Amino acid sequence: MTVLASACMALALASGAMAAEPIVIGVPVIFTGPGAFVGEAEKNTLEMLGEELNGKGGVEGRPVKFVYYDTEGKPDVAVRLFKRLIEKDKVTAILGPTASWEAGPVKPIAEKEKMPTIMLASARAIVDPVARWVFKTPAEDRIVVGRLLAHLKASGLTQIALASSQDGFGDGGRKEVLEQAAEHGIKVVFDERYTMEDADLTPMLNKIKKTEARAVVNWSSSRAPIVFAMNYKQVGLALPHFQSHAFLAKTFLDATGANAEGIMAAGQKFEGGRLLPDADPQKKIITEYQAAYKAKWGKDANQFGAGAYDAFKILVAALRKAGTDPEKLRAAIEETRGYVGIGGVYSYSPSDHGGLTRDSVVMYRVSGGGWQLLK
Repeated sequence: MTVLASACMALALASGAMAAEPIVIGVPVIFTGPGAFVGEAEKNTLEMLGEELNGKGGVEGRPVKFVYYDTEGKPDVAVRLFKRLIEKDKVTAILGPTASWEAGPVKPIAEKEKMPTIMLASARAIVDPVARWVFKTPAEDRIVVGRLLAHLKASGLTQIALASSQDGFGDGGRKEVLEQAAEHGIKVVFDERYTMEDADLTPMLNKIKKTEARAVVNWSSSRAPIVFAMNYKQVGLALPHFQSHAFLAKTFLDATGANAEGIMAAGQKFEGGRLLPDADPQKKIITEYQAAYKAKWGKDANQFGAGAYDAFKILVAALRKAGTDPEKLRAAIEETRGYVGIGGVYSYSPSDHGGLTRDSVVMYRVSGGGWQLLK
């Protein structure tokens, strides 16, 4: 057989393999509204990874195909589209939804329909109580709050004012702060909630100024942290200012500008990847992903795309191990042990579908217009 004939046969075999039935993966995330930048990063990441995987022959010769839907950040839309992915699109697995307030209503559907699902939201309620068919990649609020409260205690900031948004994300963070405060020696002297639609939070912040608080913690996402940060400076609050891990994105820094200077937050290592010691196994993965994303899309990656990265890698490893049978695939995801990802080192188990420990979370401070690691 000539070299040319061999090359043609290899090409034909590769083409035949990629003509095999695709593995369809559903991706219901936010593409419109204030959270559109989140869904964009998730989609861009999956497109980049899917293209790379398919270029190497896919999964056992089968390409992956994504079906994207815009949940608009609305729970009812997320529920409808989640059902559509299962009933009409016949997906093998689902990566999403994006937001914690969407995840709650969707969780029982995944369980009822026995759909392997890796969510891209962080609320503890997604995995506690454990649902057999539901996993997630972002660090849950329980872990992030624990790291934040430990920092507050170590800093002597034991009296705090707590503000939070009235939604799944804000409620989850608030619940964790209130439940964990005492064990960390923290006293919550102010606790007030607001809606994500509130455009002026100065009345609440002025009330905080009259309390005995020594630090302020805000737990919200979407555009709410931006409003909070801008109003914080407007009322002249000089107390140490802490935001949730949702704030750890360049989008928020760009929107708040100098008003973000000094803000602190606990979160996963993504934003500080370049600052990690070389011995940290996550550093190489984080920095390579950031470089590849920038080269592909001409813009910076964010932690939300990073969550999609880990979810896809975990799913593909499970597909290689177990194939597309739902129960076998679910079990293979649950058997993930020691996967070093962007978000941390993941080890799922029958009693833990979050897979991360507090070691995956670090403290940040905005300095010079960017996030810096706190020791």
